[in-house]
Amino acid sequence: MSTLEKIVADVLGVAEEEIDDETGTATAASWNSLRHVQIIAAVGREYGLRITPRRARSCRSVGDLRKLLAEEGRSA
Repeated sequence: MSTLEKIVADVLGVAEEEIDDETGTATAASWNSLRHVQIIAAVGREYGLRITPRRARSCRSVGDLRKLLAEEGRSA
């Protein structure tokens, strides 16, 4: 498991094995607005990024977060 998947699993309170690039607001019942903010904050802290609200709104899945990290030159 990657650090990104571990972060998401920890925030959502699920097993890391349940997390993949498709995990997101449309597929995970526990990924609500509060959890979304917590995930974005945790990812920002872990990877040393300031994620703007606009970019945060566009990250609706683990795959989206992975893409954001790649755009910022970070590996998930």
